[in-house]
Amino acid sequence: MLNPGDEAPRGTPGTGDDICPECHGKGRIGGAPCPKCGGSGTITRAIGGA
Repeated sequence: MLNPGDEAPRGTPGTGDDICPECHGKGRIGGAPCPKCGGSGTITRAIGGA
């Protein structure tokens, strides 16, 4: 499942987990799940120069 902040599905070659810039890894904003990471506190980003 992709969250709005994900650049690719988890496990895609050339990607890695990063702390969500919206909630700073907490997974919640104002008592509600973060809309960018879906409450996980991490997003999947492309890494490297691909």
